[in-house]
Amino acid sequence: MSQDVEKVLVCITIQKNSKRLIRKGAEIANEINGELHILHVEKGMSIFKNEESIELLEELFEYGKLLGGEVHFLSGKDVPSKIVEFIKSMQITRLVLGQTMRSKLRRLLTKDIENNVLSQTNEVELLILERKKHDNKKFVKDKKLFSN
Repeated sequence: MSQDVEKVLVCITIQKNSKRLIRKGAEIANEINGELHILHVEKGMSIFKNEESIELLEELFEYGKLLGGEVHFLSGKDVPSKIVEFIKSMQITRLVLGQTMRSKLRRLLTKDIENNVLSQTNEVELLILERKKHDNKKFVKDKKLFSN
């Protein structure tokens, strides 16, 4: 299926690190003269129970709009399926994801979002941005706090 305009989708989570993903997606969209879409999929509606989460998501969406993006919010129990539905309905051609923070064991036991998305969509170019070093250090520190 050929289309005139390439569409870049950035999937974000509610964390400041998502700004880096949005920025990269905007760079790609500008380079290819394509559309930028920013998507957050919430598992259930738990976001509305936390004011800080709502404020951060609004900040991320505003940042995305500032960079020329169209923002989207979906909710559902199966996040990868919602992303796949969105990719198909919007005819997305490029997907930007952040590296997951899940442990190696958990990655082996559950299918990563990126694997799920790739197995169910055709002709989507995938870019996974690695976590920055300072993000990894923070994660290791947090992991140690919870491993006792």
